[in-house]
Amino acid sequence: MTAQELSAYLKITTTTIYKLAQQGEIPSFKIGSEWRFKKELVDRWLENGAGHAPRKVLIVDDEPAICELYKRALDRRKFVVDSVSSGLEAIQASKMNNYDIIFLDLKMPGMNGVDTFKEFKKIGLRSLVVIVTAYPDSELLSEAMKLGPLTVILKPFDLNEIQKSVESLVLMTTRA
Repeated sequence: MTAQELSAYLKITTTTIYKLAQQGEIPSFKIGSEWRFKKELVDRWLENGAGHAPRKVLIVDDEPAICELYKRALDRRKFVVDSVSSGLEAIQASKMNNYDIIFLDLKMPGMNGVDTFKEFKKIGLRSLVVIVTAYPDSELLSEAMKLGPLTVILKPFDLNEIQKSVESLVLMTTRA
């Protein structure tokens, strides 16, 4: 697989793939100047990293059905999953708990995802933040990307997509 193919497979940015490869933290090899990856080795790497999974995940979304989808996907992976329906609740929850990963919806009533992300930065939050949006071409997403989220997940998504994203994120938290 190429870095771009692996990026699509793991649902993380190509930049992150290159960084992991350069640091020797993901099974990879070079052909000329190009990084290459064997799916079987990456899958085994994912399985081995799953034993060191983050314990706490926060879902920030004003749609209860989305929060439930995350909970179903992550409960199978033995995560402790909290969910809140607003940016203000997310800030309060993150001050009381140490979350490994936060899935943050961009468009919410009241405090949107960008404003929430800015507040996370102000309080020095160390959680990995994943932006979730149904509006990939919005100015709001462009603004959020400037703040440096780990990755972006586009709605609509399914359970497998969430699970694969979290497995990829787990690897980064175990290697950090």
